Amino acid sequence: MTIRQAIDLADEIRPSELSGAIKLHWLSALDGELQTDLFSQYEQAPDTAAPYDADTDPGTALLVDWPFDDLYVRYLVMCTDLANGDLERYNNDAVYYNRILRSFVTHYARTHTPKAVQALVF
Repeated sequence: MTIRQAIDLADEIRPSELSGAIKLHWLSALDGELQTDLFSQYEQAPDTAAPYDADTDPGTALLVDWPFDDLYVRYLVMCTDLANGDLERYNNDAVYYNRILRSFVTHYARTHTPKAVQALVF
């Protein structure tokens, strides 16, 4: 899924007055967190995504592939609801987002080789 596809799908699900720049920032933060907290722990990690900004091509592929790429859409919808103060929708969206994230992390850990861990020497 590309940046543009994620933003377009989220806008279709939850139209809002929030700018594309805010949504791009959220996508950048999410990919940064995934890179730092998950991908960096494995040998076959995807290429590191630079922070996305106004100069980033909207056709840039996000780090999580199908069938888990709905993660991005759900994340944007969840963040939109929080920004709009709609906590009931936010909570419902958070459940869906966390289910997809948990499934993805489990799948990734099961199908990739962890980096070797060196013992600490004192």
